[in-house]
Amino acid sequence: MKTVQSSALADGDRTLGSRLATAYLAAMLVGLHLIVDPRIYDVSQLPRLLALLVGLTIAVPVVLCLPAVKCRVDGSALRSPIVAAAAAYLVACGLSLVGAINISAGFTDLFRTLAAFLVLCLGILVLPLDHRWRDRLLEMAVIATLVAVVVGGWPVATLLLEGWPSRRAVEELLLEGMMSNVNLFAGFLLLVVPWCVCGACVFSGPWRGLATAVGTLATILIAVLQSRAAWLGWVAALTVTMATLLRHSQELAVPPAVRRSLVRGSLAAVIAALLLVGLALTDTPAGESLRRLVVNRPHQADGPSDGGRTLVWGLTTQMIIDHPIGGVGAGNFPIRLHEYFGSDRQDLPPDFSRLSSHNWMQPHNDFLWVGAEKGLLGIVPFALVLLLSLLAIRTILMRSSNPTDARLATASLAALVGNLVFSCLDFPLDRVSHQTVLAVHLAVIVLLERATRAASTRPLPLPGWLVAPPLLAALVLGITYAAAALSQEHSVMIARRAEHDGDWLTMREAARQGTTPWKTLDPLGVPVAFLEGMADLRLGNHAAATACFERALAANPNRLYVLQNLGAGYAQAGRVDDAIITFAVAADRYPSNVEVRHNLASALIDSGRFAEAIAVIEDVPEGFRTPGMQEALLYAHEAAGEQAAE
Repeated sequence: MKTVQSSALADGDRTLGSRLATAYLAAMLVGLHLIVDPRIYDVSQLPRLLALLVGLTIAVPVVLCLPAVKCRVDGSALRSPIVAAAAAYLVACGLSLVGAINISAGFTDLFRTLAAFLVLCLGILVLPLDHRWRDRLLEMAVIATLVAVVVGGWPVATLLLEGWPSRRAVEELLLEGMMSNVNLFAGFLLLVVPWCVCGACVFSGPWRGLATAVGTLATILIAVLQSRAAWLGWVAALTVTMATLLRHSQELAVPPAVRRSLVRGSLAAVIAALLLVGLALTDTPAGESLRRLVVNRPHQADGPSDGGRTLVWGLTTQMIIDHPIGGVGAGNFPIRLHEYFGSDRQDLPPDFSRLSSHNWMQPHNDFLWVGAEKGLLGIVPFALVLLLSLLAIRTILMRSSNPTDARLATASLAALVGNLVFSCLDFPLDRVSHQTVLAVHLAVIVLLERATRAASTRPLPLPGWLVAPPLLAALVLGITYAAAALSQEHSVMIARRAEHDGDWLTMREAARQGTTPWKTLDPLGVPVAFLEGMADLRLGNHAAATACFERALAANPNRLYVLQNLGAGYAQAGRVDDAIITFAVAADRYPSNVEVRHNLASALIDSGRFAEAIAVIEDVPEGFRTPGMQEALLYAHEAAGEQAAE
């Protein structure tokens, strides 16, 4: 009787473990990425962060403290160097805020990194509770890719009915079902498509057909989205996958006939690529079409073909050199970047004038971004996570006797390489969706690598009641922040609509409701206090507006319009010296802005510093001077002459 009861309990534990693993995969790969809030500027960032933090707050005590689960959880895999490197990066993210200008600007990064780290740890702990977790992973990944193709890509299908769509037409589509950025949506597909390919190789029957079809559709969608970063990532992932299949064909159980086909296919792909490059260099209509598709893109005709990336990369590199150890602080890149606009007066102003916006929130290169914001303390563990993951995959391919494990490792290798290349040209690190799926990949790598040496690994029980409280406290802080930030973004959108409509009272009230110490900058890096100040300015409350602009200056001391309006407020209040200092900072940050120099010269004239005003105006080429500047210059010369005569 006791034996039957024990068996029933064991079956119950296995069922519970299977449900937990399935719930984990369903939430991390499918459910989370469908959460959007169309009432805010970025429909996916904060809603998903809040949902993820809430889910983790529930999952952590269940896994660490629930007796039926805790007794089966083995924490030995958490000793993996990959986990240690990820933990070190999380610590570096927090430490970087110690010297930051704006601490609240880094909270999204900090709590997103915390969430991704916990997703990694929970995956390592929960997935082994289901002995079929490998199949569950691939099944859920196929479903996730299918959902992404249907929800995020269905509008693209309508364009394909009319022929190959332009990039501008694709960008105008509402991809809010997944995320609000075409490039990042393509980058998300790079992370899940390798699992579909793996499923097509591992499964049989209907699942194989579904995995093949979904993977094919997702690959077509990557092509149609016309993200060059995603294209390069896809090529890199495909190249590494082909090389791995050829190098480890025995471990991957690749039949000889398939291997010969892969060799022929690889040679054909190389020849085709060379022919396309040669064709793109010709003056034929086909060559022109290729150049227009890849290089001379019509939707970027008003600026550099790289969107200004190389220019900003140069400024970011200088920022790294200036702050090599701890960086400028998480989230503070868009604040400090403006300090480098005038670092080379001969080259930068003309180049920046070609860009559509000076408002760069990220440098479009995750490695430079981490280096700038977190310095060596951050970039070293960040790079180590990738390096250690690649070494672990090599170990799996060399030691594993299970072809399924080798194929899963190859899928994760393709995803990592694709994401690596994509990260060099865009900013997947900024997205909750990308970090979550990447964390699942890392958890899979840790578990597969551990399986190659499981016989020598002793189970390690976790001190759940010791670990859970600080984690829950951190998660509660994260939930508090995310809820406040989400509420703020709702208010900011109301304020911006009211500004557009000229409803200054509503604008001021919405900005006040959006004021929170948890987050002082809106999604575009604009201080919320600045919006309140602009409303007060329009309402004629100049003293209140100036006070708001001073608060905005503390939140983002390098923002052009904050400096401009604050300087004007000082000048109007008779605080000419403060106005001169403010306008001088603005002129230094934005050397190509003529209006700033005019304001600085006017303030100098009001202060009786005519020679300095003359120097400021004459520093602007004559062809760029406004009529008002010319008048100010004549007046300054006359006043300077009278001053000298006295």
